[in-house]
Amino acid sequence: MESIQSRQEYIARINKVIDYIKSHLDEELSVDHLAEVSCFSKFHFHRIFRSVVGETVNQFVKRSRIERAAFYLRNNPGKSVSEVATDSGFINLASFARTFRETTGASATEWKQKLIFENSKNCKTDRTDGKVIHFYPTYLASSSINQEANMIHTPNKIQVEIRELPAMHVAYVRSLSISPQDGPAFEQLFDKLFKWAGPRGFIYFPQTKALTVYRSNPELSTDGKMQADVCITVPEGTAGEGEIGIAQISGGQYAVIHLEGDIRESGEAWTYVYKEWLSDNGYQPDNRNFYINHLNNPKEHPQQLHMVDMCIPVKPL
Repeated sequence: MESIQSRQEYIARINKVIDYIKSHLDEELSVDHLAEVSCFSKFHFHRIFRSVVGETVNQFVKRSRIERAAFYLRNNPGKSVSEVATDSGFINLASFARTFRETTGASATEWKQKLIFENSKNCKTDRTDGKVIHFYPTYLASSSINQEANMIHTPNKIQVEIRELPAMHVAYVRSLSISPQDGPAFEQLFDKLFKWAGPRGFIYFPQTKALTVYRSNPELSTDGKMQADVCITVPEGTAGEGEIGIAQISGGQYAVIHLEGDIRESGEAWTYVYKEWLSDNGYQPDNRNFYINHLNNPKEHPQQLHMVDMCIPVKPL
């Protein structure tokens, strides 16, 4: 029992470090300071971080910065490569160039040119290692409340609504390596969260929101897996326990897409919004967390269908 509690405490502290890293990527992230955030000694912090995350602190920080850079290259075409490197936290352009090529198999300039070609031709472009380049996460699905006056209908009947969404205080269970298509694994995470939340009186659907927040891009990992949090909204002031963490989901302007169906059908909607709808309507993605708001339990649906909102943070072009 003591070893389980110790493991949960380790996970809670490392999750705190991960949240700090993601929020401060454009700043210096010394191991000494991150050890202080974790409340572990520097000597133990290295080992514990790697045992929990599966990679070293430096590897995790580099990969997170490359993901940020890839986001900027795709969604902020006016930024120069040098500006992207600085805004992603790299100390110099040479370090950024080396790390970007090691991660993606292409230089940042080549990557940017391929993205421009992809958008202009509405097609996919092969990477130097044979993989397909695209930064819209085709594993996502979503939905929105039907407010006809604010709804835009696409040729494929994909509905996009711009909405001002509130910030949300959430409890979460995090996976640092999960396959986007692994429904049973996500279900296990939610089961763990519900078993904690139920006895504490935190589950009052539909007032309680159940969310999946995506923390990384699986296309930049060697195994196609990603980091993700499953969450439920909880009252402010709620404290986490062990593997149950507490976080704030940013409010603000979001593009919301509605889906009722097989969650795997989300690729078309996601692709359309990122490649066409946003720019055609004067928006660009914002660097906040995107998430799915789960509106039903598919096991209780007559056709076992998912009803979800995909919420993409946006800002004006």
